Amino acid sequence: MDLFNNRHNCGGFVLLDGMAIFFRQPEKFVPADLSALPPLEVGDWVLRMGTETDSLLIRQIGGGDYSHIGVIVAITPQIMVIHATTQEPLQTPSDGVLLTPLTYFGASDRASAYAVIRPQFLTASQKQQMVQSLKQKVGQPFVLREKSKPHLYCTTLLENEIRKVSPDFSPQWQLVDTPIFRGEYLFLKAFVDYPDTVVIVRQ
Repeated sequence: MDLFNNRHNCGGFVLLDGMAIFFRQPEKFVPADLSALPPLEVGDWVLRMGTETDSLLIRQIGGGDYSHIGVIVAITPQIMVIHATTQEPLQTPSDGVLLTPLTYFGASDRASAYAVIRPQFLTASQKQQMVQSLKQKVGQPFVLREKSKPHLYCTTLLENEIRKVSPDFSPQWQLVDTPIFRGEYLFLKAFVDYPDTVVIVRQ
């Protein structure tokens, strides 16, 4: 069941592996059209350029074309993404590590652009192990801090889980010195530029 097929739906929930994820549906919400997408796989990375002010700031500081990343953890009955974020206003709770339908993750009011990247350096078995571990992280709080302090934001969530199954995974951290960010942070460009990956979708 895709609860986002009905734009007048006042709300609902998605149930995956015993996790009930609740959503509120504003009138303006327009779900992403997934009909033209090629076949996607569990373990694919999904990136978006957010429409909020902080997304623009992240792109300006970190470079590249995107401000947020998640991982596909289910294909049926609908494509689901796990990601760490500070704001998904349709969901309850609306921040932390969340499980979100791709129809919403890539919706036009949430994303001005999005892409899907396949990490070819991971085997199918490694991807399944990573996804099972990611599901255990749903509900944990979002923590945006520099590398030397405890942190859990979208890129570091993914980095931590990949390194569990592929210890050689080493995306490039970036040293920044701005009034808002000081220290080493992991930005989206490190994933876009990572070797042995292929872009499946770019919209």
